[in-house]
Amino acid sequence: MKRIFILPLLTISVAIAGCGGREARPVSITNPGDSGFDCPGIWREYTANERQILLTLKERSQAQGKNIVLGATGALLFIPLFFMDPKSPEKVEVDALRNRNRVLEDIARTKKCSAPKSQLQDVYRKLDHTAPAQPSRQRN
Repeated sequence: MKRIFILPLLTISVAIAGCGGREARPVSITNPGDSGFDCPGIWREYTANERQILLTLKERSQAQGKNIVLGATGALLFIPLFFMDPKSPEKVEVDALRNRNRVLEDIARTKKCSAPKSQLQDVYRKLDHTAPAQPSRQRN
């Protein structure tokens, strides 16, 4: 009798498992119009990227909270919940935005603009502390 329910349950589980999460949409590190930037344009894009980083981190936090609730519920009910998001597209997007801002800092330096100042140093420190060790990029 139990075997009758196992096959449909497995089939549904596999079908639903593909529904969790979304694909990452990282920004390009360089753009064709980068050479035409003026100093205020560099600063505007840099600031917009930092706002997007904050929004993406908020989304990541909400996704992690949802995963915790779904995981606990699944454990209590002895049913795996397949709506959990095992991917981390937000990390990919934040890393791409940070890399883009590094490029913008280099462009600002090349154009003799004052370098944009990050308002997210504490956020970056926390991200770097919790992330696996990566080779750091040295600045001159």
